[in-house]
Amino acid sequence: MREMTVGLLPAPELPEKVARSLTETLPDALNKYIDANVEWNVEVIVDPLTGAAETADEISEEAKHAKEMHNWDYAISVTDLPVFSKKDIVLAISNVNEKVTQISLPAFGLFPMRKRLKDTIIQMVRDLHMEKSNQMQEMERGMFKQINHKISRVLSPVRRKRTKQSQDTIYQYFVIPRLNGKLRITLGMVHANRPWKIFSSFKKVIAIAFATGAYGLIFPSLWNLSVVFEPSRYILLMVTSLGSMVLWIMLAHHLWEKPSYWNKRKMRRIYNTTTVITLSVAVLFYYIILFGLFFLAVRLFVPEQLFRGQSVLHGNVTIVDYLHLTWLVTSVATLGGAIGAGLEDDELVSNATYGYRQQKRYEQSKRDQENA
Repeated sequence: MREMTVGLLPAPELPEKVARSLTETLPDALNKYIDANVEWNVEVIVDPLTGAAETADEISEEAKHAKEMHNWDYAISVTDLPVFSKKDIVLAISNVNEKVTQISLPAFGLFPMRKRLKDTIIQMVRDLHMEKSNQMQEMERGMFKQINHKISRVLSPVRRKRTKQSQDTIYQYFVIPRLNGKLRITLGMVHANRPWKIFSSFKKVIAIAFATGAYGLIFPSLWNLSVVFEPSRYILLMVTSLGSMVLWIMLAHHLWEKPSYWNKRKMRRIYNTTTVITLSVAVLFYYIILFGLFFLAVRLFVPEQLFRGQSVLHGNVTIVDYLHLTWLVTSVATLGGAIGAGLEDDELVSNATYGYRQQKRYEQSKRDQENA
């Protein structure tokens, strides 16, 4: 049996994590679906430039360079950046002659990303490996239908287009329709930002907000407001407090992407949308945790008789009354106390922006080249 090596070239963070998780199972899958007469090897080399280049050509050139340097048979770049061809959202591009492929993780949307990436890699290796006899073309079309079904089960199907660029044969995979594709790519970028990691920076904010709210619970004013407020006021106050928190984090940590060398207008708009959604998810997690803490505090330290006697409440105190008070205190604490707190890890929060990560990766790539 001859040996062949598929090199995976992921960007740091999520692409690296997903790519490394496939190294054990991918060789057997390639043996099963591509060529049983080949002993497949899979190597992973993390490349910061894969996550810093904004154009498909730059990523492709980096893959060619890595393929030659490491003596791979095929090179597959995995980036967490969105890739576009005019107005179309690109899932993957394969250059059959150069034996290189690039895959854009955000085009997968949300979970299950690992399974869908594996299916796509199999299809990409098939593009690069198969000869173009009539029989092989028929086999390839059948395989593509199977893979396309697997990688497009959520939100949008995938369309393949075969083109010629100079002497090169290019296969492009587009997410369709565009409307669903844009939603899918935005969710994929939010996933790549990993808002659950940013949430770990909220420890200090939660402590200060809880202290602020607990102090406010001493006075009956909040108790009376919780009784007379209508549901619309609770919702408006909650949205205002959450929006203020997101805005404060964006301004305090300079997360809003401005025109620069690193991004184009179209990409900048996508980056800013992704950052706002990422922070909104993280802040919502924070709000839910704070709500749980205040509910326990209210139930333990606000007796029913005192609640009824010190407020304008008529009749027995119910669990709904406690939930209303908790909701009000959580929003007030977020709006009044937590806005003035500082997040613990400035770099972790800054990493929520694609432009910041791209700049860091580009600088890291330059250092790696200088040290090589």
